[in-house]
Amino acid sequence: MDIDIIIPWVNGNDPEWIKEFNKYCKDEKSIIDSSNVRYRDNGLLKYWFRGIEKFAPWVRKVHFVTCGQKTTWLNTNAPKLHCVEHSHYIPGQYLPVFSSHPIELMMHKIPDLSEHFIYFNDDFFLTAPVSKDFFFKNGLPRDAAVFNAISVGEMMGHIQLNNITEINKHFNKYSVIKHHCTKFINPIYGFDLLRTIMLMPWPKFTGFNIYHFAQPYTKTLLYEVWEKCEDMLNNTMNSRFRSKNDVNQWLFQYWNMCSGNFYPTKLIKKRKYYSLKDDINIITNVIKKQKYKEIVINDEYCNDYESRIIKIQNAFESILPEKSIYEL
Repeated sequence: MDIDIIIPWVNGNDPEWIKEFNKYCKDEKSIIDSSNVRYRDNGLLKYWFRGIEKFAPWVRKVHFVTCGQKTTWLNTNAPKLHCVEHSHYIPGQYLPVFSSHPIELMMHKIPDLSEHFIYFNDDFFLTAPVSKDFFFKNGLPRDAAVFNAISVGEMMGHIQLNNITEINKHFNKYSVIKHHCTKFINPIYGFDLLRTIMLMPWPKFTGFNIYHFAQPYTKTLLYEVWEKCEDMLNNTMNSRFRSKNDVNQWLFQYWNMCSGNFYPTKLIKKRKYYSLKDDINIITNVIKKQKYKEIVINDEYCNDYESRIIKIQNAFESILPEKSIYEL
């Protein structure tokens, strides 16, 4: 089974990109999320590539998705690297785009993408060896179908609500549970199973727990969702910036779980989510000791940003000191 990786990236420090961003955002300030924390480059990308090469050598190809930007150190001729520009798979009427949502929604259109692929963000890092079975089991994406209740106070809450509203249009909750009971009511989820049990009486889906790790998908799934939800997806494609009216790639994940096309897994067993504001000593020790197979270091505003990034870079350097084939 061939498995590819998709990783979108942007260098928010690029003056040309900033100029283009400001050109389009000035008339839409009331509806966009233009926080610099979402776009700044923290210098950790090379360790992402080193982790993929060392800990997941079975990856067939890495599709590096940008608006056309390149890093000074990237080896664009690396045999496993496919540099993809937005214009290579997103129709011109939607470009330029400054939201990850349209970039995600059409990723099945990336040329030469394998049927099985994993969607990464650039703050998801492999820190220990993983096999294909870490992401796919018996050809099915590994996932955790755990119910949750959505809070719509912030932007992402509205987007989750849009996702689950679309799911409730196409799936009957009790029918899904009836046909895939052991995938939803499964002891492998541990204490998280209590969320599902407590929300079971509600007649409609109230949401799914989001773990925010690298997400395995199939192209077949994305084509199916586009066939059934074209109007809603096209609405998001027209959002040059993030909007409360969007859906995102979680809709694909929800759809896959409701279809029963996944292998139940306790995702948090070998994965860990951190914010950059968390205890920096804990983060760096976890990296150095390779305690988890995958960690997330979500960017956040903090007063000592530069010193924290340097400590994280040093921690990665201790386990990934050698250049990868993706570096010049």
